[in-house]
Amino acid sequence: MNLHALRHYHLKVACLPIPPYAQRDNKYKGLVEFGKSKKESVLTFFLTKPPKAKKTGRFQRVGNGLFRLKKTGIFYAILREAGRVRYKSLSTTDIGQARHLLANEIKNASLIDWHKARTVTIRHLVEIHLKNPMGLAESTLKSRERLLKVFERSWSHGMDIKASDVKPIMLKTWLAERRKEKSLKAAGVNNYIRMFHGLFQGAVELGAVAESPAKSVHLLKEETPERLTPSWEQAQIIINAAKRQKSKDVLTAMLLLGLGQAELANLHGEHFDFEKGQITVRRQKTQRVFTIPMYPQARPFLERMKSEGRIAPNKPLFESVKPREAIALACKRLNFPPFSPRSFRRAFIIRALEKEIDPRCVAAWQGHRDATLVLQVYGHIIQPKHNQMMAQRMD
Repeated sequence: MNLHALRHYHLKVACLPIPPYAQRDNKYKGLVEFGKSKKESVLTFFLTKPPKAKKTGRFQRVGNGLFRLKKTGIFYAILREAGRVRYKSLSTTDIGQARHLLANEIKNASLIDWHKARTVTIRHLVEIHLKNPMGLAESTLKSRERLLKVFERSWSHGMDIKASDVKPIMLKTWLAERRKEKSLKAAGVNNYIRMFHGLFQGAVELGAVAESPAKSVHLLKEETPERLTPSWEQAQIIINAAKRQKSKDVLTAMLLLGLGQAELANLHGEHFDFEKGQITVRRQKTQRVFTIPMYPQARPFLERMKSEGRIAPNKPLFESVKPREAIALACKRLNFPPFSPRSFRRAFIIRALEKEIDPRCVAAWQGHRDATLVLQVYGHIIQPKHNQMMAQRMD
């Protein structure tokens, strides 16, 4: 405003009637005096009051999307997502680390479908998980169903909480409470942890979260379980003690072929190639298909099954594979420890290792990718003898 306009504004103000409150209020004294004497040149209160202090703000901009909280020096990532501004503490005062963390935040934000992030709840994840998109084995899926029912009953945050709002500490707290309540061992807790991993992996694949909140919930170290395993001779005695021929045949197949119940249930006549001397097997747990040889110890048994018409195309080898009761009754009559059907498979593995068969070969016969698991579980069987053989070379 130039000087001429300012004087014109003063004259307009001076021509206005002076309100009563202005005559008794000291702060309007200049206005009153100006009205009494038009020759005096004074400024009004509205033009002379001090300017308001400017707000400087709590944050100082450091870079694009990176701000520093002035009070503490901690850096924050400030991002606009789906039309909203999100503030996230980077929990560091180091500028280099803050820039690295900001880059990760931007990358994660690009992976998220913000519509899904606002709508996908834990209830939705459970429904999707029960549809078995990961192709879990039937036994594993049934076990997960039982665990999920327990989770639904005891999850204090409600099933309608958004998956994006679930934090790792919530899962860890729930696991700690569950473990204390039921006195769970490490193996029991790990079942719940695996359930969380599978559940929130669905949220990642849907785009509701960039990273599973269960990622930082690690499996506990489990106690070494006691694995009761019959000797080769004890296993044969148990088979002979079984009352029904069907039970005898199932147990014999498990022992001679080294297969579990689920693998035997999947076997059909077309899986047997007598000319090549091999059997095609599908491992139920991983759905991996592999082949095993017709071992000399199993060949007479398989030839008998074929001659009886029980090995034929499109026909299952066994109508039912449930030998648990037969083993339990036989062990009770023989006063043997309570061996399980799985122990017959272990008896096969131990015999193979005692015959100095390469652990990698044994692992392949079990449908494993490598010998790691075989060596971890059965290493104590082969290690002493192997050490002794190696010592003989130190002459």
